[in-house]
Amino acid sequence: MSKILFLLIAGIYVGATIFELEKRSKTKWEFIHLLEYFIEKEANDLALSALSKDEERFITDFKPVMGH
Repeated sequence: MSKILFLLIAGIYVGATIFELEKRSKTKWEFIHLLEYFIEKEANDLALSALSKDEERFITDFKPVMGH
């Protein structure tokens, strides 16, 4: 059930994003450019978030060793 709810919310988010980008763009090419930029920005944010979590885990793993 939680997967269905997640997919529903994700679908609404994607649909709203596409609708908003379509509303802002004047041409098909501008819409494609905005959509590419949005996808690239979201992917970069996700990658940076994952990297910072990995760095935090790495630091916490070595804190006891650094303290000795």
